[in-house]
Amino acid sequence: MTSKNWAEQDIEEAIKYISEHEVEAKSATILDTDHGITILLPQGLPAYGAHFIGIFMMAPILLFMAILIFFTIQILWSGAGLSGSSVLLTLLCLLLFWALTKILQLMMKNRDLFPRRYFATLGSTGVTMHFSRFQFPLNPPRMAIRWTDIKLIERSKSFFLPGLFCGNPITTTIAVNASNGEQVLIPFRLPENQSHVVAEQIETLISSRTRR
Repeated sequence: MTSKNWAEQDIEEAIKYISEHEVEAKSATILDTDHGITILLPQGLPAYGAHFIGIFMMAPILLFMAILIFFTIQILWSGAGLSGSSVLLTLLCLLLFWALTKILQLMMKNRDLFPRRYFATLGSTGVTMHFSRFQFPLNPPRMAIRWTDIKLIERSKSFFLPGLFCGNPITTTIAVNASNGEQVLIPFRLPENQSHVVAEQIETLISSRTRR
């Protein structure tokens, strides 16, 4: 993202606000701060930052999960067929993989280890997205567009890699397109009935600011 002081300030203010209002952020997609900034959280998606201790604790679990996947593939492709022992080992690997996934989910609920650092903001000057390359491998993860440069707002689906932890990396997204081709993506994952309502609320918020 091109360096824009207003965008950086909006992001810093949003991070500070979220850290002080974790209870509110836990169940909300749209957060209004006291400084004219609206935060749009990727609700329902595992989109968190990570401190060193969190990465250190998570690494061996991810490694063990990878080993389990490799071991399961080896069992299925070894030519042993569907013998009782191979089926039992496969089920055991799947059970361990499921258990490790649950442990990861519990760990990621700890905001001291995995703080909320990825989101979009609506500020006085424009809209920003603040994500990582890991989360949006197919799109620029950080972008800022001024209100005067917005050309189109559309609802779509985008590939969001951490969605794999939820069973589906394709997530609902509000795409804000600029006249120069730049794009801000606002992802979230909610039940269908809630998703439609939240999407309309976000689109209304953006449209009201572009008309100012």
